[in-house]
Amino acid sequence: MGLVKLSRKTDTEPVFDSNGIARTPVLVGEYKPVNFVRTQLKPDSTFVPNLYKFGDKQQLFLFTAGKGYITTPRRAYIINEVGVFIPDFDKEEISIHASADSDVNLEFLHITAEMSDYDKKDMHDSHLTLPRFRKLSECWTYKEFNTAPNIKQLVLIEHRNLGRLSMGATLGYGPTYVGEHIHNELEQWYHVLPGSKLTYIAEGEEHCLVGGDLAYTRHASHHGSKTEPGEKCDYIWFEFCENGYPGGIY
Repeated sequence: MGLVKLSRKTDTEPVFDSNGIARTPVLVGEYKPVNFVRTQLKPDSTFVPNLYKFGDKQQLFLFTAGKGYITTPRRAYIINEVGVFIPDFDKEEISIHASADSDVNLEFLHITAEMSDYDKKDMHDSHLTLPRFRKLSECWTYKEFNTAPNIKQLVLIEHRNLGRLSMGATLGYGPTYVGEHIHNELEQWYHVLPGSKLTYIAEGEEHCLVGGDLAYTRHASHHGSKTEPGEKCDYIWFEFCENGYPGGIY
């Protein structure tokens, strides 16, 4: 078996229930503390997720295609581009709605992660204000030394501000690259955005990834990517610091 674990969007066809909802667990058992479910809502359908109390699980909703909105008892959040929503655990109900006038399904990756004692203490000391909805157009940018000049890098969930979880985006057009690098502490997933095509490289393995594909690589693995001329290389990275960040948040 290879180092990189893949879930390709074309592996399974979505099966919709009578409410217009399709949910497909992916990469099951590859990394047990974190679970992923590909979810699609047909236009004018609504998904009401289970809620988890603080200390049990964290959950994220990464929206990648379609239009819709999220409602809580106090406000609504418009989904009209790629973005991530983080509820405030079980403090208030949330509903996710697919727009009735959309000509495509609302698609998102539903991520749940077990909370450890580190998460509970870390988030007690300091954490993002929740609930939070952050779109790509609202993110701050950063730049790493090993990326091509035409690569744009964004942060969706700042490191050390949601326990062990963090998330960002890499955007650009080929020819371009992200040089091989290593995260000794971080489990990492790449979720390729619609219309993109890139070659993902990890410890010498090369995999062609296209929109909707999800790749997982364990910590302490050299990895990077390259993109051919004319191809788009947009993807979301999601990281989980298994044992927590050394020294806590300070």
